[in-house]
Amino acid sequence: MANIMGRNSLFARNDSMHPREYEHQATYRAYLFGQFRLFCGTQLMNDLLRRRTKAGLLLQWFLLNPGKLCSADEFIDLFWPDASAETAMGNFHVTMHYLRRVLEPTLDSRQEPTYIRRKLNNFYWFQMDERWWIDASDVQTLFERARTCDQRGEGQRAAFYYRKVAGYCSQGFLAGGNGEGWLRPYARRYTYIYAQVLARLIQIYTQEQMPEEVLEYAYQLLFLEPCHEEATQVIIDAHLQQGNISLAQQRLDEFRRASQRELGSCSQQKFHMLRERIRAASR
Repeated sequence: MANIMGRNSLFARNDSMHPREYEHQATYRAYLFGQFRLFCGTQLMNDLLRRRTKAGLLLQWFLLNPGKLCSADEFIDLFWPDASAETAMGNFHVTMHYLRRVLEPTLDSRQEPTYIRRKLNNFYWFQMDERWWIDASDVQTLFERARTCDQRGEGQRAAFYYRKVAGYCSQGFLAGGNGEGWLRPYARRYTYIYAQVLARLIQIYTQEQMPEEVLEYAYQLLFLEPCHEEATQVIIDAHLQQGNISLAQQRLDEFRRASQRELGSCSQQKFHMLRERIRAASR
């Protein structure tokens, strides 16, 4: 997973350039949040990848691991675990050939592929360059920019980048995918980033006294983690400030049920503290 996290270090990036500029300039654009999409210029290439499902999965692996060497045997273990050795090897070579043709349709048989490269010992890697833009890589760049701005005390600018990250992550990582086990560590990584970003946005907008934004990101965090105590407290406090005691009580009841369902118990100290706040407001 470290490969996708270090992807942007392969190319010089100007921090003053707007993030959309990289996406706009790229020849190939791959979207791993929401439904998987691959564009070459303005052409959507998903129909070509659907003709061979494993070609799309193989491409996703390459995009998440640019520059990482992987043997044919390792790919077979990932994508054809139940096939016989001979069948699996045949499927692998046909799929690899097909994927190369999808990415470079004019490639001559005597030419070395630009992107999917192979060593003599049957190890393969994906040669990424500035013609490629990947939203998953962009998330890491935006997250790092946000934290840098945060450290400088530039809260509004940090919030801009955090919102961009939240916008990606809210779509879900490869939403609607087929539940490939090898993708789970990546999904967990982006869920962790998403939760961090939401928590920081709540803090920023609480300090800025912007209750609508606070509620927006607190609810997103609660959808992500139904037992999140800080998000629950923020939502209850916001409703109490608006004088909506019944809605505050409703959120507290939902928090208790979610805690008992997922954790087997509810934090009694937190629950009693929130309940007393509601009682005090009602008086």
